[in-house]
Amino acid sequence: MKNKNIKAQYLLASILCFGMSNSFALEDSDLQYNSLSMGYSSTSVGGYSQKVNQVSVAGTYLLNDNIYLGGGLSSATFSPPKVTQVNFAGVDILVGLRIGISRTTDITLSADYSSTDITEAGYIGVTQNGVSANVGIRSLVSPSVELGTGVSFTNYQNETTNSSVVLTSGNATQFSAGLKYFISKEFAVRGAYSYTSSNSSVGTTYTSNS
Repeated sequence: MKNKNIKAQYLLASILCFGMSNSFALEDSDLQYNSLSMGYSSTSVGGYSQKVNQVSVAGTYLLNDNIYLGGGLSSATFSPPKVTQVNFAGVDILVGLRIGISRTTDITLSADYSSTDITEAGYIGVTQNGVSANVGIRSLVSPSVELGTGVSFTNYQNETTNSSVVLTSGNATQFSAGLKYFISKEFAVRGAYSYTSSNSSVGTTYTSNS
């Protein structure tokens, strides 16, 4: 676990140093990076008819022309067969680099660290930590519409083993695409779709759609 945290810190530090020493981003970009949002997602997991329902609050802040910071809190529930209910409570932090291609289009590179407490009623829970590397494209196709797409690669590992919640370590790849519509300069609504393929340390592969 210690080695994984060192790798995460190195990745975050590398993005910060790279962004501070290079001036790719355009100062007059029309893309908005300062935001506060609330969201809801519904995820279908392969092999289950039940869905994972999640609510979240998140924010991002443009630190300078190149570097942006982000963070969020989330809460989710999942009720698979023979299980009362599994609860997820997560927190994540993000450091990103924006590279301006034009006034309306950016490439984004970011690193994300997350920690999620997963519990089942009546049992000891497990803490699952993950480190992600993300690549994306954001583009304003009109003053009111922004399109975005991206791919992320995540490595996750359990911190607690004395749990009745059966979870394993592994990795995941996620592809996503979304559309944001600006109601006004200050307010926007966004819809997105993502597909995730995960591989556990015991050789199990599963997919999910959100």
